Amino acid sequence: MACIFAVSTLFLGGTLWLALPTLEPADRQFLQIPKSFQQLQDLNGLLKKYRDIYPYRIVVCYVSTYLFLQAFSLPGSMYLSILGGAMWGVARALPLACFCVATGATLCYLISAALGPALLTLPKWKAQLEKWSVKIQANKDNIISFLIILRIAPLPPHWVVNVICPHVGIGIIPFWISTALGIVGVTVIHTTIGGGLDDMTSPADFHLISWKNFFGLSAVVVGVMIPVGLRYWFGKGVETVEDVEEEQEIEEGDPIIAVGPPPVNKFSHNRPLLVRGEDERSYSSEEDDDEDVILESGPAIDIKANNSADSDANLIILDPSPSSSNSTIPRV
Repeated sequence: MACIFAVSTLFLGGTLWLALPTLEPADRQFLQIPKSFQQLQDLNGLLKKYRDIYPYRIVVCYVSTYLFLQAFSLPGSMYLSILGGAMWGVARALPLACFCVATGATLCYLISAALGPALLTLPKWKAQLEKWSVKIQANKDNIISFLIILRIAPLPPHWVVNVICPHVGIGIIPFWISTALGIVGVTVIHTTIGGGLDDMTSPADFHLISWKNFFGLSAVVVGVMIPVGLRYWFGKGVETVEDVEEEQEIEEGDPIIAVGPPPVNKFSHNRPLLVRGEDERSYSSEEDDDEDVILESGPAIDIKANNSADSDANLIILDPSPSSSNSTIPRV
C-alpha cells in the first residue's frame, strides 16, 4: 500500500509539473489542495486567473487531483466540487465531478481488490465483511438502487463502501454506475454552492444543511426507489398469474388416482416378479420361450446288458471325436 501511494504521489506531482502553466512567484503559495474556506477562495482566484489562458491544462490538473483524493479516500473532494462549480458553472462541473468521483472510487475499489484479502484474515474485518455480505444478498435484485442510496446516506462513509464492494460480489461496472448516479444529488448541491463562491465570506454561507437540500436529496431517493417499487409490483402480479395458470391446468386435466411403475424392458433385471391375469399367461409363455436351447448334441450312448452269471455289464461309449474308434469301458 505504501508503494502504491508513493508511486501515485509521484505520478500526480509529475502531471502537475508538466500540465500546470508557469506560475508567478506570488501565486505559488496558493497552489495546494484546499482544506479550509480561505484556501478554497485563494485557489479559486488562482485557477480563474489561468483558466482562460490554459483551459485544457487546468482541466487535466483538476481531474488528476480529484482522482488522487478519491483513490486514497483523502479529504478535500467536497472543496474540489465546489471549486469546479465556481470555475465552470453547474452545467459543466456536475458531469465532470461525477465522473471524477466514480472513477476515483473505482481506483479505490481495485486497490482493495488487490490488497484486501490480507485484511480478511483479521477476525474484525471478516466479521464486518460478513455483515455487509448479508445486506448485499438481501438486496441483490435491486443492487444498483441499494448502492445509490448508500452513496446518498451519510452513513456508512463512502470509503467503507469502496473497500467492501469488491469482496461481496459486486462487479466493477455496477459499482461505477451506482457511484456516478448516487453522487449526483450531493454534487448538485456542491457545484451550486460553488456558483456563488465569489460572494461568500465564510463557510456559514455554504448552507449545506437546509430544507432545500433536504427535499432535493429526498426527491432523488424517491426517484431511485420508483424502479424498485415497479419491479416489486409487477413481479407480484406475474407470480399471481403463474399461480392461477397452474391451478387451471390442474383443474382442466384428467384426475390422476395413482401412478404405476414405469415400463421395463423384458430383458431387464428390474422386471416385476408378480404378474396377474393375461399378463401372467404372456409372462409364463415368455418364460417357456426363455428355456435353454440345445445348439448341437453329441452321439448317443449305447448301453448293452450282459446276461452272464455274475450279472456284470459292459459299458460301450462312442467317442464323440471323429478320429477315435469305439472303446470298451472295463468291467465295473
